[in-house]
Formats: sequence, structure tokens, C-alpha cells
Amino acid sequence: MKINPMANPNVLASYAASKPAPTRQKPGLNRDEVSFSDDAINFSKTLEKAREGIEVRTTEEKEHIASVTDAVRQGTYRIESDKIAEKILESVFRH
Repeated sequence: MKINPMANPNVLASYAASKPAPTRQKPGLNRDEVSFSDDAINFSKTLEKAREGIEVRTTEEKEHIASVTDAVRQGTYRIESDKIAEKILESVFRH
């Protein structure tokens, strides 16, 4: 199959010349802005306080957490339901 050459080779050149030049804007004129709702800001602050509370642990707490974590992973952790029930009842009747 033979493809005929373009009748006028200057067509592409004239098309390119007719396109407007891209406009360049001064830096800093178009900036994206992000705004957060009051609820989102309050949630972020609350979450940060919770993280701080979790991260502050005594050595004894860290050791206890590590031992419980290991026992759970090994399948040897025993849930003491009677102690859990006592603590629940104490908290209910304390208020």
C-alpha cells in the first residue's frame, strides 16, 4: 500500500505557529490551600493527647505488657474472668 505524501508540507508548521504560546505565571500566584474543620483539629489534638498517654509507661508496665503479649502469642494467656467481673462491678457501683 502506498501512502501519498501530504499535499502541503507547511501545514504542520502553520498549525504549530497558530497555537498560542503557553502563558507563564509568576511563581507563587497559584497555591493550593488546605483548611481543616474545627472538629478535625479537635480530633487531632485529642488523638495526640491519647498517644502521649499511651507512650508514657513505667518499666513495670512495659514488662507486664511484654509478658502478656508473649503469653497471648504462645497461646498460654489465661483470662481471669472473676477478676474482670470484680473490676467491672467496682466501676459500676463506684459511680
